[in-house]
Amino acid sequence: MTDKKPKLKLMILSQPQRASLEGIANRRPQLPTDPARDELVTLGLVVAQGAKWALTPQGKKVLAANSNRRNAGGFSV
Repeated sequence: MTDKKPKLKLMILSQPQRASLEGIANRRPQLPTDPARDELVTLGLVVAQGAKWALTPQGKKVLAANSNRRNAGGFSV
């Protein structure tokens, strides 16, 4: 038998979660309390680094996959 790598599932994020993930990636100022960011922390996509927030390697993959899926349509309205 051949060993197969498990396929990564594309996480479907809500719009507020996606906005928080993109905001953290782009280093926009973050609110002290953000429920969408707290959900991203529990998913393991974001980690606190002192007073700032940073993406985990998994968060970077999810952000890239979501942006590719969003841009795949060719145009946006």
